[in-house]
Amino acid sequence: MSRLRFPSRLLSNVSGLALALPLLLGPAAGCSAGVAPHDSPQRVEAATHASERSEVASANAVTVSRPPEALPPDNDSDQAGKNVDAGGPWQPRDEDRKDPHRALEHPERLSHFYNTLAAVDDGQRTIARVVHMGASMIGADDLPAVLRERFQTRFGDGGAGLVLMQRYMPNYLHRWVNLRAEGWEHCYIAYLCMKDGRYGLGGTTFWSKGGATTTISTRKKELGHDVSIFELWYLARPGGGRLHIQIDGGKRTVVDTRADHLEDRYQRFEVESGPHRIQVRAAGHGSARTYGVLLETDGPGVVWDQFSKLGVFTKRVLAWNAEHLAGQIAHRNPNLLVFTYGGNDTRRVANGKLTKAGYVKEFAAVIAHIRQGKPEASCLVTSMTDRGKSLNFDITPKHVETIVEAQRQAADISGCAFFDTYAAMGGGGSLKKWKDARPPLAAKDLKHLNHRGRVKLGGWIYDALVAGYVAHRRTPRGSKHLGDRFGDR
Repeated sequence: MSRLRFPSRLLSNVSGLALALPLLLGPAAGCSAGVAPHDSPQRVEAATHASERSEVASANAVTVSRPPEALPPDNDSDQAGKNVDAGGPWQPRDEDRKDPHRALEHPERLSHFYNTLAAVDDGQRTIARVVHMGASMIGADDLPAVLRERFQTRFGDGGAGLVLMQRYMPNYLHRWVNLRAEGWEHCYIAYLCMKDGRYGLGGTTFWSKGGATTTISTRKKELGHDVSIFELWYLARPGGGRLHIQIDGGKRTVVDTRADHLEDRYQRFEVESGPHRIQVRAAGHGSARTYGVLLETDGPGVVWDQFSKLGVFTKRVLAWNAEHLAGQIAHRNPNLLVFTYGGNDTRRVANGKLTKAGYVKEFAAVIAHIRQGKPEASCLVTSMTDRGKSLNFDITPKHVETIVEAQRQAADISGCAFFDTYAAMGGGGSLKKWKDARPPLAAKDLKHLNHRGRVKLGGWIYDALVAGYVAHRRTPRGSKHLGDRFGDR
């Protein structure tokens, strides 16, 4: 894999983005207007210029199944459970001594994640990676940002993670970066608009014949301030175009995305740790297709990726090409996969088209589809919240409980831990109480929590995860791998 190193340069940056309200989009919004939904390679120009060939990045990047750095150990050595600095048995910090509002069900199933978190906690230069997938409950990087902030404040800042190329809808943003982009055409998985099923890990793929640009800069003096690794995620294919990459306005690197066959590739750039800016520009010579840009530090720390999919049923995940998705997951190398779906599926229960048994089967298939890229990764299912509406359907506690119990069963079948958000909120009718609270904790739509509510919920989930972590590190070695039989292989 090509590695290019650039000098550090301090940037001024606009910190944070305003909370974007989720918008219900019509079907036409899935693909950019005026573009064939499958982005046919026959439409692509094939011209090349020898004058630019000397600038093409070495080997045009390569496909790898794991990041170049050594994978974190599973802590099976005699040092497991020891505090490196103290030299004796590990002891939790005072801030780790949690009495969670609601405990995780089967926290022992998170042993792979907790082992990596322990390595981070003990000062090893590694990253604990979390990939959080869901529908609008995690939209606008709201709930995930709460968890990212808590984990990075406690365990270290691993970076912003994978950032998509453009805000393809107001519901998508990443609070750890300043993202400016224009000109990209896109296809969002909810609308099944890409025949090859290659939507990228974020569920949206972007392309341009030339002129589209993305600029991503780190925040100033906040979490996400530093980056030492950029990585461009893109699709190489017949008729692929060129991308111009500049870091901090420096020397231009050209990435040629033309190839004889479809292949996901990753172009890595190493920089001195600090604030940086990367610009990606489509430079013509074909149609360049991209997924996003990764930002990480050298560690130790935690990265909490988030990929929300507004309005989708849980089963939409199955629209990803299996080999493609497995490759994306394998390359991202997560230690924990988090699933937060179900709200949109309640209307299928309300209209009689979905049973509990049917949803158990769907959800378990979704988990398996994503985990195939890294079967040993831990997984956590967080149930849906209480809800009163889904589109024009009235949603009752019976409908919600059908989904929640199915999610619990799917988690059990899949070897995942489970957090019962519905019960933590207070069960049936609790969303209305949260809406009527002063100040309110839920939106007036009877579907979603507001920001205050998500901060509250995020705190509960964090406390439950940390309580599980403390219990894991205090577990005697002889029983440390209770999670193995539940899927932490």
